[in-house]
Amino acid sequence: MTAESGGPRDAATVALIREGDLPEGPPEVLLLERADRAHFAPRAQVFPGGSLDPGDRDPRWEEFWDPRVGGRPDPQAGLEFRVAAMRETFEECGVLLGSFGGRAPELEEERTRWRQGRGEGFLDLCLRLGLRPALESLVFVARWVTPEGFSRRFDARFFLAPLPPEQEPRADPLGESGSWRWTDPAEALGRGRQGEWQLLPPTRAVLAWLAAGRGVAGTLAAARARRVVTRRPRLDQVTSRRYPGLDRSRLEAP
Repeated sequence: MTAESGGPRDAATVALIREGDLPEGPPEVLLLERADRAHFAPRAQVFPGGSLDPGDRDPRWEEFWDPRVGGRPDPQAGLEFRVAAMRETFEECGVLLGSFGGRAPELEEERTRWRQGRGEGFLDLCLRLGLRPALESLVFVARWVTPEGFSRRFDARFFLAPLPPEQEPRADPLGESGSWRWTDPAEALGRGRQGEWQLLPPTRAVLAWLAAGRGVAGTLAAARARRVVTRRPRLDQVTSRRYPGLDRSRLEAP
């Protein structure tokens, strides 16, 4: 494998959570299965997310940030990463973290047209429809950098967010994700260890942390108090011995 020139690409992802079967137990988390044709980690179970777009750095996004609620964004995961995480979540599973006036059917129609036509950016879509993304609702919990040696590398910021009321994941019109499922974090980790699901090391780490959570509110509170340390594993550390069930040969398309 040849290392990607120019270093890792900035990326952002969101672990959407909702209450599990037991109110004081771990929350359920949304996992998407990457499409077969994906260049990196095809058919892996992942959280919604992707690389930053130029529009994610548009200074107009600052108008949507309420410092009274969110304070100052973490310097490791500034506003552009929150925008990217929110945009990718809307693109891939149709969940908009914010207010949209109960216009879910209209929102889904707009998303389909937007995804198929790409005639406007996410910011312009929000402004035109009067949507207010709740950027402050995202809680920064992890940062992982893909090891040198992979042809595609990412400097990925991971966020947590509660599933908004009256919203459920929907299919992506462009088919970037094959399917989705709500799952108990411990069950997902077990399937990963057995090789039933391909889980990347960062996904496993976030799932392991979620497995110790106490409901949505308790998990988010613990996440806000968490100190994020950047993880930079080496290529020789990404092994099935360290991560049982991981098949590294399936992390990149042939």
